[in-house]
Amino acid sequence: MGSFVRRQITMADLISKAYQLDPRAKYVGFYEFLTPIIVLCDLDLIKTITIKNAENFPDHRPLVNKKVDPMLGGMLFMLNGDQWRDHRNMLSPTFTSSKIKTMFKLMSECASRFAEHLSNLPEEQRETEMKSLLTKYTNDVIASCVYNVSVDSIKEPKNVFYVYGTISTSMVTFKKSLMFLVHRNAPWLAELLQLKFVDSHIAKFFYDQVAETVETRQQTGTRRSDILQLFMDNNKKREPGNEMTVQEMVNHAFTFFFGGFDSVSSQTCIVAHLLAENPDVQERVQQEIDETLENNNGELTYDAMHDMKYLDAVISETLRLYPITSFIDRMCVKDFELPPARPGDKPFTVKAGMNIWIPVAGIHQDPKYYENPLKFDPDRFYENNRTIANSGAYMPFGLGPRMCIGNRFALTEMKVLLCHVLAKCSIKLAPRTITPLQFEKGVINTTGKNGFWLAIEPRKSSYCFSTVSASAVSSS
Repeated sequence: MGSFVRRQITMADLISKAYQLDPRAKYVGFYEFLTPIIVLCDLDLIKTITIKNAENFPDHRPLVNKKVDPMLGGMLFMLNGDQWRDHRNMLSPTFTSSKIKTMFKLMSECASRFAEHLSNLPEEQRETEMKSLLTKYTNDVIASCVYNVSVDSIKEPKNVFYVYGTISTSMVTFKKSLMFLVHRNAPWLAELLQLKFVDSHIAKFFYDQVAETVETRQQTGTRRSDILQLFMDNNKKREPGNEMTVQEMVNHAFTFFFGGFDSVSSQTCIVAHLLAENPDVQERVQQEIDETLENNNGELTYDAMHDMKYLDAVISETLRLYPITSFIDRMCVKDFELPPARPGDKPFTVKAGMNIWIPVAGIHQDPKYYENPLKFDPDRFYENNRTIANSGAYMPFGLGPRMCIGNRFALTEMKVLLCHVLAKCSIKLAPRTITPLQFEKGVINTTGKNGFWLAIEPRKSSYCFSTVSASAVSSS
């Protein structure tokens, strides 16, 4: 980890380096400071660990000290054992396609407002740092879809949701990355120094938002198509005493901020950068969007958007080339014997308490699985989407029972924004754009070196959206 801490390498490059240590081996080992890590390199073995024998490897290694950051430590990703299983079952109905569909209108309203702003930028402001802009969009979507609060972070960049969300979720600074590593590798030190990611007054703000909304709805019977309503509806189906508490609702609602505020905006920045570098791909996406709108009387419906196969291929290829998470981890809870790493070696027993890593970044860029793997080529997914998805070599949202529960929400959030923006604008390389794409070294989250600078130009002939009504969304 020395090269990462010295800011000489990105996390993705570190993972790929470990993956390539011995091309003959099914797994290799290295140390995360003082913690021994087993890095799985064989797809069949990865499937065995994450799916077939998931009961032996059911948990993630703790990312934060729950005594220091109780709200962060109470998110689904951080829970282990029976507690994780129970909460996963409570949350799963919230993230079905039908439930995401009900939130589509809220996302579309945010995306439409955002695209309108970009299409009307004065010429001298068209070169812009996309990350700072796109976090405003993800903030507005989370505030609306989760907390029932309508904010416009473009016009009001100092709104409390955006300010607190930025403070609490950003891992793009070296200081925050070091804090993360201390929490993970020396939780006693994190407790001693009280290294908080979410300050107490910010945690109280998010608690009050949820508690007041839940209390108001229980008293008045009002309803809304958001996450909190789904939490409340699920509680009614559970046995008395086994419902989700208000604090648990607060923790899981904050998951959207911690998991989506930064990562979704960063991933969308990468898509935008790749479209700017590949104008032929961008033109093809815009043509698909235009045809979809023309066939739907100017309405962008949920089903019509998810029928856009080329847009889906572009996002899938971006997630392959630059996955949101560089590695997946699993904690062993029951001793498990791995086969010999190489012919002639002895089997290796993973002891309870040991940590397994799956090197997503390395596998996604391995020429064994992808022809010309460093090339951005959406056609590989457009033509072979199902084959790649079933190959075991594509895992942008994880694998097995602990696959990311919010992947549909994140993908819909990205797609609806790209549809609205690309219908009205084109994305171009700008003087401050760094090509090819480079990332900051020594930070946990993926962020562009010196930012994601791009130019936005209004399209000469853009398609006009019709107002998306609630009935249009439900009938779609």
